[in-house]
Amino acid sequence: MISAELERRERPVVVLRRGPGASAGAWARLQAVLARGIVGGAHDVIEARVDVFLAELEAVAAMRRKFRQPFDFGEALTRQLRTLTEDRRTRESVLTDTPEAEGGDLAEELSAAGFRRSLRLFQLENLARLLRLPHGADFSVPGAGKTTVALAGFALGRARGQVEQLLVIAPIAAFQAWKEDSAACLNPVPTLAVHGGPRTLIRDDLEILLTNYNRVAADYDRIREYIDRRPTQMVLDEAHRIKKGEHGVHGRAVLDLAYAARRRDVLTGTPAPQGAYDLVAPVRFLYPGQDHKILPRRAYSERDGRDPDVVAETSQAVSRYFVRTPKSRLGLPPTKFTVELQPMGQVQKAVYEALEGTYRGEFTLGTKDRRRFGRLGRIMMYLLEAATNPSLLVVGSDEHDQAEFTHPPFELRGDEPLSLLLQQYAEYEVPWKYRRIQQIVRDAAARNEKVLVWSTFVRNLKLLGDLLIDFQPAIVHGGVPPADGAAPGALTRDAEFDRFRNDPDCTVLLANPAACGEGVSLHHWCHHAVYLDRTFNAGHYLQSQDRIHRLGLSDDVETRFTLLLSQGTIDETVEGRLREKVVVLSQLMNDPGLVAAALPEPDVNEAVSPVLGDDETALISALARRR
Repeated sequence: MISAELERRERPVVVLRRGPGASAGAWARLQAVLARGIVGGAHDVIEARVDVFLAELEAVAAMRRKFRQPFDFGEALTRQLRTLTEDRRTRESVLTDTPEAEGGDLAEELSAAGFRRSLRLFQLENLARLLRLPHGADFSVPGAGKTTVALAGFALGRARGQVEQLLVIAPIAAFQAWKEDSAACLNPVPTLAVHGGPRTLIRDDLEILLTNYNRVAADYDRIREYIDRRPTQMVLDEAHRIKKGEHGVHGRAVLDLAYAARRRDVLTGTPAPQGAYDLVAPVRFLYPGQDHKILPRRAYSERDGRDPDVVAETSQAVSRYFVRTPKSRLGLPPTKFTVELQPMGQVQKAVYEALEGTYRGEFTLGTKDRRRFGRLGRIMMYLLEAATNPSLLVVGSDEHDQAEFTHPPFELRGDEPLSLLLQQYAEYEVPWKYRRIQQIVRDAAARNEKVLVWSTFVRNLKLLGDLLIDFQPAIVHGGVPPADGAAPGALTRDAEFDRFRNDPDCTVLLANPAACGEGVSLHHWCHHAVYLDRTFNAGHYLQSQDRIHRLGLSDDVETRFTLLLSQGTIDETVEGRLREKVVVLSQLMNDPGLVAAALPEPDVNEAVSPVLGDDETALISALARRR
């Protein structure tokens, strides 16, 4: 006899035990099938990750038949398998049933459930489709009211006796929206708390718990205890953050929690900013052990994620499991893009070309050698800085930069031409992008208009803060904490947002997408965003646009985006790379209007260019062309 049971260790695992008389061949086969998920055990014990065990259920069944091996599933594992079987049957029925008229009597049922906000027609349609699924994804564009629809689903689930409490995992920037919308939508106002980490009191009467991805990973056991208290709906807001799945700390913690939740939903307007591979983790969260039955095999290859055939096949495979409201459905006025491609000043150009020449040989090394040096990411940061403000090179990253952009100052020996150029740069030139930002903000202030300026690097924001001091800039980056958990008297993001929105003397907000590219609404106060620089992160780029182009804009409002690109630099490579990713995402979501909304000029019919292996390959190719 071989037994298997779902046990809670540090993380939930399936523990398999080989009893007396069990087939040696069957046991060896089990070890081979589960090899990639084995995390512990002994000679006659296998401890395997739950997701791997569930993904290999067919292989386990085949082993039982081949070796005629008796197999005993424990009570907890049997209960979990029954739940997943019910999910599978419900999910598959959605694929074959003829959908009823979407929306139906939901408005009346919502009112009876104490839901106070009136949903728009497209929101009712989305809600109706999501409720037909055991678990669902809302991939509507930012600003379409995904939070409201999720709360409506919770209200109905609670009224129908399916769930009793809600766990929301979201970026900190989105907490305020969840708190405000919960109070505005639900009657009576629910008991809500923000989980600040292991020392946070999680009350027994809590109905909604807000936490973020870092805190879940750091306080997993207590979050799991909260889910276990009562039937729980679990919502991942900005779910693209778990794209690394079990290979990332945050993704692994979230995937481990999935088995405990009664209802699971994912929300994100940018579900696959890098390609089809980004959908693997969200689908695995929604339907543990079933993702291989939903997604095509090649979707699991990150390298193939933007291949047109893979994109088309994946789009068709997931289309029935999510809802998406495109921007065209929101009735928003069109956007206007201006691309300002300008040559750098003489000294800046010399700095950039010297830097490029310094590293060009290193970029031509083979993949294995490049990874061994581990320097390519750092070099990318240097090139981005040099294309915007070479002065940043000699100081390195700011302590509040996002972790992935952390890098030391550029190493100078003191005798090379680049060293001399950098020492002299600040004496002879002001970066053209800084001068252009200053002019744009000055002209806007004269018209009583406000401007949002985006930059990846915190040092850029701080330097621009000094340059634009006359316009009393608000600044938001990773070093400016949210109000929740901030020290008394500390400057907070909430206060800076409030000042930008309501103080007529504050005419510019300086921000980086990592800190406020999600969960923030600025569209009633600002209609012009300027990009000082951008990275290859398409999610940040798309999310940042939607801070000022959202549901609720009047027809006569023109939303403008200005892209500042230094000629002959990495800026042009980033622009081309982002274009490719946006086109791919529009195809995955069957949303051609996304391209027109997100790119400087409409190119809906433009074919996706041949897939480059990754962003590093794109950069290497660009350097080679500029030889």
